[in-house]
Amino acid sequence: MLRAVGIVALIVPLLVLAACAQTAVKTVASPSPVIPEGNWTESLTFSGEVAGQMTGIVPNTDVQQSECTGSRTHNGETWSDSFYGTVDASGQNWGLVFLIGNFRGQGTYVDGDVAVQVHSADNTKVWQNLGGDKVTFTVDRGQQSGTIEASLTDAGTGKAGVEKVTGRWNCRG
Repeated sequence: MLRAVGIVALIVPLLVLAACAQTAVKTVASPSPVIPEGNWTESLTFSGEVAGQMTGIVPNTDVQQSECTGSRTHNGETWSDSFYGTVDASGQNWGLVFLIGNFRGQGTYVDGDVAVQVHSADNTKVWQNLGGDKVTFTVDRGQQSGTIEASLTDAGTGKAGVEKVTGRWNCRG
């Protein structure tokens, strides 16, 4: 008896699906996701060799991927945000990387608690926070936005404090 009930329970949904198939909508495979420019709103000011404003990111390419661990990161894990955008109308893409090795949730991270890097798209120019560079980096409650104030060292020459980044960052992750 239970076997017959089980068979009926399998057949009835199949009949309903077959009846509905006459009005089924054809689906088209969607392309790979592309992050459109402006999807991550930025309000960052650069001063030094790179000077100007960054207000958003540029779409991903094969070699330039914007990514953020964002709200998926738990205490003790690594939190990261990496993105590319243009500064003013220069048309040149610049990459930014923010990395917190021992994430403790929302709050302020300073100096050695956070790694900050600004680099050209081809990595020929790189600035990062080293020993004496002052950094204040905040992560808001949703872990997808905050502020930055960083003084960075030229990785090629070792000259400290030559690049500065300040403002508000945003990401999706």
